[in-house]
Amino acid sequence: MEIPKTTLHFRTAFKYCFSISDFKSQKAVASAAGVSESVISEINKNKSYGPKTQTKIARAFGYELLDFLTLGKKLADGENPEQSIRITVQSKNEKKILEDFEAEYSAIPLYESGKLAAGENGMIFDPYEQPSSSIMMNHQELAGRRNHRLVGLKVGGSSMVPLIPQGSIVVIDLNDREFVNGKIYAVNYPDKGENIAAVKRIQQWKHGFVLLSYAPEYPPELSELDWGELCLGRAVWIWRSLEDM
Repeated sequence: MEIPKTTLHFRTAFKYCFSISDFKSQKAVASAAGVSESVISEINKNKSYGPKTQTKIARAFGYELLDFLTLGKKLADGENPEQSIRITVQSKNEKKILEDFEAEYSAIPLYESGKLAAGENGMIFDPYEQPSSSIMMNHQELAGRRNHRLVGLKVGGSSMVPLIPQGSIVVIDLNDREFVNGKIYAVNYPDKGENIAAVKRIQQWKHGFVLLSYAPEYPPELSELDWGELCLGRAVWIWRSLEDM
């Protein structure tokens, strides 16, 4: 029986992503994806799995399934999978300087609205929203998060002032959802009937999680959502607005 092309593309993407990831073993991939180790082993042989299982594995590497399959097809066709960065320059000299450093940077999508849509485990960034632009980060700054699913979020409110001034850009690691008490996360936050991503410091309480702001006029708020529904990802980087500095 001929193996479906989607299975071949999935397998190709898996092998590539595993080779450049921080995962030390296929067991670690299985744990992150929430599947058994035997599933990972069988995928790398001859067995095909449905979209639900493939989606879990793709997301463990920071991809949605369609993007993961597209990556596999590009690799199978001999294309370079690395995302290029496009910058407007004023001269050929500037272009040459930037090209020399291009391989050291990754482009991260920036979502101005921060709107959320329903996902399999709580809320996710709206999959139909196009990023307003991209921001660039050096691979040294990304450290072990380079192959994670990273998104930029522009902070529209003032609840985290002075730590995070209004208008700052916060980078969220959507693959890092492990709870650490007192750290800053992007969370599902209903606002005027809409679900948006809010950036808050989170502490655990016996009846749920406390969402802490920095500005004194914003009191602590209690969320009774479980962690899987509340958390979108951990805040790992910030560009602070200079307007009030």
